[in-house]
Amino acid sequence: MTDPLLIDARDFARRTLATWGLISGLHGLLITAAAVWAVPWKTPWINGLLIALGLGGVVAGALQRRGDRLGWRAGQIIAGLWWIIGVIVIGGLLMSWAYLKGIYGDFGRGGAIASMLVAIVAFLVLGLIPALHLRALLRREVRQVFQGGGGVQRAALVLALLPLPTALWLYQRHHLTPEVAPIGEAGQLQALQRVKAHLLGEALPDAEALEGAPLGPGPLYVTLWSRGQRIARAEAQGDTLIEALDRAGALLKDHPEVKARARRITLKVDRVVARGPVLSEAGPILALSVSPGLEGLRHRPSDATAARLDPPVVLPDDMIRADVFGAAPLVPGIRELRLGLDVARVRRDLGESSDPIERLRVESWVSSGAKALPVTRGNTPGPAPGPDAWRTAAIRGGDFVRRQIKPNDQFHYKYLPYFDVHPGGSAYSIPRHAGTVYSLALLYGETGQNRFKSSAERAMRWLVEQTHTGCLGEADQCVVKNGVAMLGSTALTLVGMLEYQRRTGDARYADTVRSLLRFVLALQQPEGEFRHRVEVASKRIDPDYKGMFYSEEAALALILAYKILQDDAYLEPAQRALDYLTGPKYDFFLGRFVYGADHWTCIAAEEAWPTLKQDQYYEFCKGYADFIALMQYPQAGWANADFRGHYGFGALLVPQAPAAAGFTEAIISTYKLSVHRGQPDPQLKAQMTHALDALVRDQLRFDNAWLVKAPLRAAGGFRRSLVESEVRIDFTQHALSALIRGAALLHGEKAGT
Repeated sequence: MTDPLLIDARDFARRTLATWGLISGLHGLLITAAAVWAVPWKTPWINGLLIALGLGGVVAGALQRRGDRLGWRAGQIIAGLWWIIGVIVIGGLLMSWAYLKGIYGDFGRGGAIASMLVAIVAFLVLGLIPALHLRALLRREVRQVFQGGGGVQRAALVLALLPLPTALWLYQRHHLTPEVAPIGEAGQLQALQRVKAHLLGEALPDAEALEGAPLGPGPLYVTLWSRGQRIARAEAQGDTLIEALDRAGALLKDHPEVKARARRITLKVDRVVARGPVLSEAGPILALSVSPGLEGLRHRPSDATAARLDPPVVLPDDMIRADVFGAAPLVPGIRELRLGLDVARVRRDLGESSDPIERLRVESWVSSGAKALPVTRGNTPGPAPGPDAWRTAAIRGGDFVRRQIKPNDQFHYKYLPYFDVHPGGSAYSIPRHAGTVYSLALLYGETGQNRFKSSAERAMRWLVEQTHTGCLGEADQCVVKNGVAMLGSTALTLVGMLEYQRRTGDARYADTVRSLLRFVLALQQPEGEFRHRVEVASKRIDPDYKGMFYSEEAALALILAYKILQDDAYLEPAQRALDYLTGPKYDFFLGRFVYGADHWTCIAAEEAWPTLKQDQYYEFCKGYADFIALMQYPQAGWANADFRGHYGFGALLVPQAPAAAGFTEAIISTYKLSVHRGQPDPQLKAQMTHALDALVRDQLRFDNAWLVKAPLRAAGGFRRSLVESEVRIDFTQHALSALIRGAALLHGEKAGT
């Protein structure tokens, strides 16, 4: 007689296999479809593998529906394969995070969240269904029927636990912790004086602050710079820091270039405080294996020498000057967010060697007159923070902008300070030209210095030459490029001209301004939004094209026109524009959770006060400020002190000055709105202050210009970031606008005005 319990167990096992056979088949079909149509075929073998496994899931599903031992084994195989792939992918994400956190330190803030989200998606798609599938097939009741499976269950559990200890090991191996205490200011100065004495053949000075100071893991590098050129470099070892300094100085004093200009060079010391391996020398991994501006690379020699000239090493300064950072977009198509090393360039600078590559974390300082200045990411501490420093920095930025005006009254769009060149090849941007006119007008208005007024006049003269009459009607004008009129070009031209008229009282372009305004009004739709593109020859308005900032700039142009021309005809269109930008613009699902390019909107909202006092405008701008505040690096509790006040996403990317500049223009206006409303917001004030202090720290000055070929021409400019040297006219324009407006606001508060 057959045992009823055995019959029940077999029936349960068959039903289990039938259910999971159906799920396995559907899962396989979905994976196959995704591999064919959704996953880009950039790496064909991956798509092929997914298709094969997907079809394998379909076959295994059909076999499981039979309910026999073959189907049970087929289910285990396909679920086990997917479980292995899921563990590999999730483990790879976890280990990537651990490795990058070891390299970048505070990368964990943004990177951990991103990695976690990706890992969760990977787990749901690749791990959860196979895990549940295996669990169902390996239940005791099912295993008893088919007699086996215990080993598979244990192997799956071990495999699942493996990534965590591996990730912890990766983090510990690649996290560099300084092995020696930093040298204080007095010690840094004495170190420089001691090397300088060697170069000049003078008696060695006392070095009390360095007595007993260890070299650390070594070596020590002393580099001589002159007008952005590396003259010589010495690498030295020693039992103490003084011994290594003396060896480096003794080597450098006989260098032929040094003898010719020993008193006109900048001394730079890089003390290696930690060393470690890279995970792999393969290009993609090596590209992410250096913390930008803080670490260098070298081939670890098998036999270390006491001292040598011009060693094969790439220090942080070398990488910054060579512009090897930002080699690839973080997100395809978004060139503004770039990361990683140019590995080919770094390998070329390192030279050929069979020795392994190692990372070097350095403590650095540089000579500046009679002082020693600590260096972080190629930058020195900068002036004391506050409104006086902001004003000075704005004036320096204005002078940099003035130096970019060409004989034809255009601006040089880009400047590379380490090579003192203006690269060509970029299409000239009319909106950025017009925005620079606006900044020069602001600067003249707040300083009264006529050189900024004359520069604004020259730049405006060029803008007027770009206008075209009869764009949509006989009496209107627009700014035209290549036969096309973009709303943004005309709107920002208006902003520059109107700000110039307000600051100088010069109304020579008033008729042109009114004609340009007719064009802007013709593009406004009833709800307040604008069309953005017109083909001038055919007078065809493109109903679909949308440009970033265009509608926001038009709103500002209209409210300025109302205030400066004192013409009520522009008030109602300005209000409709602001109503739309702070309301219906975001009437879609995701719009309830995010903000976009809204800094001109908030400038316009503050300009509209007190004529337009709608709560909606302030609430929108306060929400925008709170939203971007989530990306502002804190003043404390953050290892990368040079990031504080900037905006960014963790420590994987060095923050970019243009973000701090553009965001802060909006924050200044939002803070002013809070003051107008009788409720000054201290959080907005702090957000503004920290960002402006960050801009001042990062500006090119004489004390942080040892890598710059022509410091006089570069002074005042703002680089993309501390490790990407490109200076664009709009980077500096937005920064000086924010700085001069912030300085005027806080100086006015102090004076009670």
